[in-house]
Amino acid sequence: MGRVKHSLRLLGACAVVSTPMMMAASRPSIEGSFEAFWVEARGRSLEDQVRLWDRWIEGPQQDLYASAVWEVRNHPDWKARKARLLEARFADYARVGDQIPGMIRILEKDLPSRLVSFRSLFPDTPTDLAVRVVVAPGFDAKSGVRADGSPVLLLAADSLLLEQANLDVLFPHELFHLYHARHAGILNDGVMPGARLLLPLFVEGLATCVSVRLAPGSTEGQLLLQEDLGAIPEQRLPAIATRFLAEADEPVLDGGPTTAFKRWFNAARTPQQPDLPNRAGYWLGLHVIRALLRDRSLQELASWPPARAEAETQATLVRIAGPRH
Repeated sequence: MGRVKHSLRLLGACAVVSTPMMMAASRPSIEGSFEAFWVEARGRSLEDQVRLWDRWIEGPQQDLYASAVWEVRNHPDWKARKARLLEARFADYARVGDQIPGMIRILEKDLPSRLVSFRSLFPDTPTDLAVRVVVAPGFDAKSGVRADGSPVLLLAADSLLLEQANLDVLFPHELFHLYHARHAGILNDGVMPGARLLLPLFVEGLATCVSVRLAPGSTEGQLLLQEDLGAIPEQRLPAIATRFLAEADEPVLDGGPTTAFKRWFNAARTPQQPDLPNRAGYWLGLHVIRALLRDRSLQELASWPPARAEAETQATLVRIAGPRH
């Protein structure tokens, strides 16, 4: 996701968030795992750090890391990606490792009130949604699918700390993805087998509109978690919609995420399109949902199954693109 500054007070101690919204099950303590890891791994060689990571962090919850963190099933190159990301993350820990427990405390403190706020918009939110705090590179927060097929929201405490993430915007956006998975069967933020590029466009636009409702006063750049996305002139909307329509039927997954998906939704370091910021699909999706909300409610859109969501998104893009399409 984006890189937006947010003032966070740093405390100390790492733990799994305790909330009625989480699945009731015993699980390893992230607090204990991270503390044990960092006590042993600080100052050690990369090889030793990876070995200790596998022992203390992933070992107690291998299924969660394989299925939802690394998404082994959808990323054939996950081992190389893990090695690359962990090397960079361990370098970050040299600076902020002692502060990660404080980030967990902030998440623990904030989550119950965030859930109350979310329920004000979606009163039918299930009481057994799973929200898990992890330490992981490569994302700050995301919905994933456990090995048993159940959806889970992951909050990567270390990534959120490093980004100084805007929690006012991030929490409702990510809680919606988890709600959406249970309510409409749209898993992995729309990055699911059989989905076309239209589905994540719809899903990310809808999640951003939830943040519009629950984080009033935020700028468009804040809502999109990336300031340069908020600076795209609205006059470009028809041309960008036309460009997206040329790829709209491309699959999201083909072994791993497709090139078309990465072009519109990846937060890569290198530009994905020469004249648009990365993650431009989030900006376009927001405008698609705004168009749909002119005569429908947010709750109705959230109930559409994947096929309906794709069809309505494509029709809306055609209207936005205008006669040129």
